[in-house]
Amino acid sequence: MVVTRSGVRTRHVWGHDIASDEGCVSGPIVSFKLETMTVITAKGLHYRLAGLPGPSKKGQPVWEEWCRAHEVVAERDVTNDYMDPDDVSTRQFAALNVSSFSAKTE
Repeated sequence: MVVTRSGVRTRHVWGHDIASDEGCVSGPIVSFKLETMTVITAKGLHYRLAGLPGPSKKGQPVWEEWCRAHEVVAERDVTNDYMDPDDVSTRQFAALNVSSFSAKTE
């Protein structure tokens, strides 16, 4: 979750988009479907997430630039609000490994 200088609070995913081989940041999250590891943003983009949550070498600099550009004054990792990476079921782990971090509209 981030808080901007103007007090706006939003939640985002960021990481490595394997389709473009670049770092990326989502728009504000409006829903998350654990079964399919899909995030839906306020603009209706669907992000399919791959792998367990954690640091991303390509995503980190993009995230930091995004935070500067949007005047983020506070941030908090909210992964555990959506899932417990230490308690991922076999089915969930399979979904984590076959998905890709890419956006599309539906």
